[in-house]
Amino acid sequence: GEFPVASGAALLLVFCLNSLSIEWLLSRGRLQNSVGMLLHYINAHGSLAVTATIVWRYIESPAVGSTLLFHAVIVWMKLVSYALANEDYRTSVDFDTHHLTLALLKDLEPGASDIKYPQNVTFSNMMYFLFAPTLTYQIAFPRTRRVSIFKVVTLLVRLFIVVSLFIFLTAQIITPYLKSLAKALEETSGRFTVDILAEYALKLSIANMYCWLLMFYGFFHLYLNLTGELLRFGDRVFYRDWWNSSEVSAYWRLWNTPVHYWLVRHVYFPCVRLGMSRTAATFSVFFLSAVVHELLISVPFHMMRPWIYMGMMMQIPLVWTTKWLNRRLPGSLANAVFWLAFFFGQPLCVMLYTIDYQAKQMGSTWIFDNQFCLAQFVGGSCSVASHSDEL
Repeated sequence: GEFPVASGAALLLVFCLNSLSIEWLLSRGRLQNSVGMLLHYINAHGSLAVTATIVWRYIESPAVGSTLLFHAVIVWMKLVSYALANEDYRTSVDFDTHHLTLALLKDLEPGASDIKYPQNVTFSNMMYFLFAPTLTYQIAFPRTRRVSIFKVVTLLVRLFIVVSLFIFLTAQIITPYLKSLAKALEETSGRFTVDILAEYALKLSIANMYCWLLMFYGFFHLYLNLTGELLRFGDRVFYRDWWNSSEVSAYWRLWNTPVHYWLVRHVYFPCVRLGMSRTAATFSVFFLSAVVHELLISVPFHMMRPWIYMGMMMQIPLVWTTKWLNRRLPGSLANAVFWLAFFFGQPLCVMLYTIDYQAKQMGSTWIFDNQFCLAQFVGGSCSVASHSDEL
């Protein structure tokens, strides 16, 4: 339609209300557990599928599409957690297992520790979880006593500065580099050579690192803390000291704790309980992460490419490598390997998607060459490389 972003946002809210309605029917015994959980899964996955379809078909701007799809992924994860957590509360209600969780929490609202399922199945409880800076559902969350206006103002000021710096770096450094890369490809008839790869990997690496750090600080430290302060959300451990990671596995555990907790609770441990080995469960976690990361990039740019997926799956051998290095040579060597991979891996993905996007704009595709040319556009106005296999 005419207002795809507004329509997509409204539909996400509808899917959340659907989830609440399904859980209400389950809590009253009007749906069998198997039927209710099937409806929960259809509703949760439908929220992501419908939004991805809207972005793919109706939203041309990659920035706008990425923003809407990013929120859709968050809603999808919350709906999955809401369904699975309430199933645990519902099926073990006689054992009051939620008290095991509440007993570990401090600073609960007065009376919150006495809440039992299905008293939590309310509109206000669902809406609080929807907007709270967490992805894993529980009956009650720790709360602060009041909102600090001083914290809100300082977080807003810092967030404004960080966003301004991010826009400046993107507009003044990264975008000109990417335009220069596109021009270099045109001048070489679409040939993606080793020289171009090395030159632009070095050019982009530093600026990309600054942008990534600004994004991390702005979102995980400022925005999530701002949301937590406004909602008086007490559990604000959104990241840990990932920069000291001597193993890649430690980085993935520490840099994004809300997603890590969700993956552990709803993917890793269920896989282990199904009899899968820890290695297979870890592979499942990385596979799901890779698919979602690829979805967040490919759909808004309207081109299905494997680069983010491949980059994520390559983390698995990198996990084993850094673990081996850390055991053999404990110290900073594994941390250096982590930073090198981090420093050059992201710019490489940025370049690959830029090349693909440029090829799409030119009405071309690009192919790998078995000589010194890594890749070359074919179709459109560019010539076909010899001795090549099409990607």
